[in-house]
Amino acid sequence: MKRSSSSLDQQLTNNDDKIHQESYAKMVRRSSSRSEFNNEEKNQYNKQTTAVDQRVEDKTSYWLPRYSLILGSFSEPPTYVIHFLDSHLTFLQSFQICSLFGRVRIHGYTLHPLTFYSVYNYRTNSPVSIEFINSETTIPLLDIKSLISDIQLADNALLNVEQKGGDILLIRKESNNDSLFIKTMREHQFYKNWFSENYNLFERDNWKQLEQNLHIRLIETTDQIAVIPRKEFVSTADHIINRWLNVAVEDSPFIVLICGEKDMGKSTFIRYLTNRALDHISSTFSLTYFDCDIGQCEFSIGGCLSYVNLDSPLLGPPCSHIKSNPKPDRLLYYGLLSPQTSPVRYLQYINKLRQIWNIDQKNGNQKRSMILINTMGWGTGLGLEILKETICMCCPKVVIQLGDNMISSQNRNKMPDLTLEWLLQQSVYVPYRQQIQMNNRRQQDYDGQLNYEYIKMQSAAVSNRLESNTSKLRARDHRLLATWSYFFSSSNLSYIHLPWSQLVHVSLLDNKNKNSIVIPDSLERSMVALCSSEKN
Repeated sequence: MKRSSSSLDQQLTNNDDKIHQESYAKMVRRSSSRSEFNNEEKNQYNKQTTAVDQRVEDKTSYWLPRYSLILGSFSEPPTYVIHFLDSHLTFLQSFQICSLFGRVRIHGYTLHPLTFYSVYNYRTNSPVSIEFINSETTIPLLDIKSLISDIQLADNALLNVEQKGGDILLIRKESNNDSLFIKTMREHQFYKNWFSENYNLFERDNWKQLEQNLHIRLIETTDQIAVIPRKEFVSTADHIINRWLNVAVEDSPFIVLICGEKDMGKSTFIRYLTNRALDHISSTFSLTYFDCDIGQCEFSIGGCLSYVNLDSPLLGPPCSHIKSNPKPDRLLYYGLLSPQTSPVRYLQYINKLRQIWNIDQKNGNQKRSMILINTMGWGTGLGLEILKETICMCCPKVVIQLGDNMISSQNRNKMPDLTLEWLLQQSVYVPYRQQIQMNNRRQQDYDGQLNYEYIKMQSAAVSNRLESNTSKLRARDHRLLATWSYFFSSSNLSYIHLPWSQLVHVSLLDNKNKNSIVIPDSLERSMVALCSSEKN
């Protein structure tokens, strides 16, 4: 299953690195003429597509790469060998990827050579792209043959890289592709269109065969469709990491707090910063993610605050982290999706999570840690008071705010710039200060001692929303997917049946008859958890 490269030989010279650098600078892929097909086929396809399918369908579904080509495949199910010569490639759905020469980066994370990684590009979120980076890494032919069982194909792959540069990618089906979670999602009446692809093979070539065999779709990479980190993101991430490596000490973590209104791309940026920082994880440096956004949790079901020590990249949406990554090291169940009804308890949970981390750090191997704190997207009124208390409590070295410069600064609904001047002028949340018995004098000393670097970035999510017609899931849908993924990830699920009258304690809102032996309607078809409470 080999493809001739004679057509490419006429376009490429031995100095292809110059072409790669030029295309990398543009950061946007251009479609080749091969991606066009006649209007009759287009009309036929549109008739076959349902209304829901059209809502999640990309206009770039039938695009082919400009320079990259498939050299062949081996084993069963097939693993495809791709000579990667473009600046970016993007596949939808889940798959595993291996870079033979380590010249590939995915959402900030540089892939180690000869290692497979799982990528989860479901339609629920903007897909991450495979990015080419310049590197002089060389891999012996013997190591290549250890992964590519077809000897002739391995020789051909090495020869192509030596002559034309680039990298060799191995793409194969995700081993957990047929998991219960994915099967359930693909059978769901609504969510199936976000977790599956419809294939109409108008062109019979290796790329279309790859899609058909691996159940993934190759799409064009543009900054309106896929996540392509902007220069501002890259430079900010590098600046933060350099400060962490040079400033952090064992007994004082380097804390970065990320804030911004909802739908500004906070989670996307934190994943990118996390992946870039993972290149420096070692016996000396560690990375911790504090998840304080109870309405849109990254590593747990909604309504929780948690922290997790990370050592593997985040290459997908939250429902994929929950399924593939370890459970949080510590988790506190708050039980609500917003701190509005119980702000004091929310702030107490953040403080307790911070104290637990300190204890765990002292009891374990102390490292020079960086803590990334993800916050709520509530940037007005009470939300600002809670955010101020969070900043005062966590004492970050850096505060990064993602915002929309197109919104007038006079808009009452716009989050202000969270500078040090704002911190000193912003009113405190009095009930919490009273709870911790902080008088006015201590309050002024406490707030005045804070000092952090403030960085504001323009949100990339804003321009993408304006230029993209692709529908997005609601926050409640993401929470539901995270909940399903959380329970499906447990291989030893067991069912416990208890008579309603034998439950030790049940806390229900608006439950008038507490002695009733009948399950209330509010619990019908709901998940009920058996929990333990701490002794006072």
